[in-house]
Amino acid sequence: MSAASPIPAPAVPNVRAVRGGALDGLRFLAALFVVVFHFGDEAPVAIASLHESLGRGYLATDFFLMLSGFVLARAYGAPIIAGTVSPGRFWWKRFTRCYPTHLITLGLLTAMVAIAALLGVAANHPENFPWSGVPAQILLLHVFGQGGGQWNIPSWTISALLVCYAAFPWLWRRMLYVRRPLTALGLGLLILVGADLASLALLGAEQFSLPFQWAIVRAAPLFLVGLTLARIVQTGTWSPGSARLTGFAGVVLLLGNAALSGPDLVNVLAIATVIVGSGAAPVTRPLPGAEWGARVSFSLFMTHTLTGAVWFGLVVPQLVRRLPALETVAWQGWMLWLGAGVAALVVADLYNRLIDAPIQRWLNARLFAPGARSPFSRWSRPARYPAPEPSA
Repeated sequence: MSAASPIPAPAVPNVRAVRGGALDGLRFLAALFVVVFHFGDEAPVAIASLHESLGRGYLATDFFLMLSGFVLARAYGAPIIAGTVSPGRFWWKRFTRCYPTHLITLGLLTAMVAIAALLGVAANHPENFPWSGVPAQILLLHVFGQGGGQWNIPSWTISALLVCYAAFPWLWRRMLYVRRPLTALGLGLLILVGADLASLALLGAEQFSLPFQWAIVRAAPLFLVGLTLARIVQTGTWSPGSARLTGFAGVVLLLGNAALSGPDLVNVLAIATVIVGSGAAPVTRPLPGAEWGARVSFSLFMTHTLTGAVWFGLVVPQLVRRLPALETVAWQGWMLWLGAGVAALVVADLYNRLIDAPIQRWLNARLFAPGARSPFSRWSRPARYPAPEPSA
């Protein structure tokens, strides 16, 4: 083997991945933090005014962007290198995983706003629902600076990640030249710090909280960092104790920096440390509720805008109209606000069980199962062994 050749990717074992580990639990907590962040202004007292860290919900999205690169590298890296999953097949699987939920949520939102307009009911924030922006939403043009901050706001991440998914096979092949964990660590730090400094110099804002028109500029470096985190885990020697200690150190750093309202760069470095420690730690037994949380996290991330619009635009006004005291008693106002979070969880769970999971089973059976006749059959080859399907 020449010095310039990459090391082969490790084989993927022919066993079902153990679910319910720390990463699954963290995925759910991050989705929940996004919900709190987006619902924050509807609380009796704006959540961000209680502590500065509560106004940084965008960091949970940054977590998802890094985690997506990390999980996909571990689930699809070896099959893509081995040629058992083609780039075309990989991208179509990611597209069919994300786009149906985006389209369904957008359809429900547009129907709700249209019906409300016919009934003479104005939306809470009409500036978020311009009809002229619907085509950009359908086509996911956020990476071209169109449609960000409108309709289902989290959909910008799908637009950006689909571009990252297209580049993933090429990026991962190059990432295999990184053979040592310290090299991967250095590369990840270079990407994070370099992207942040460039963003501050050229765009006047931190890379981790760029406005929507810079969707791909915000997402691509974090996705790439996720690949370096996967290489840190893959090339390092990790004992269960050292992995858990790393994850715990990341949590302590994150909470400490949040309490002090420290810089976002430190927060993102702490999140990356948590991902490495959690990803390197073996899942000896599932954490209670973590597997369920992982299943509903994507649905929660994508549907909470719809749930919030219904709750704060229809349910709360009707309740207050019938019981005016609900708006004047503080604890009752907080209960109404917390009810939005409960409603978001219930809707996400029902959406996952009744809509998303059946759609995914149907699509996988008809497009990606061995022997399936589909337009993508000449673009893709089924894997010779099952790879765990990530939900990031």
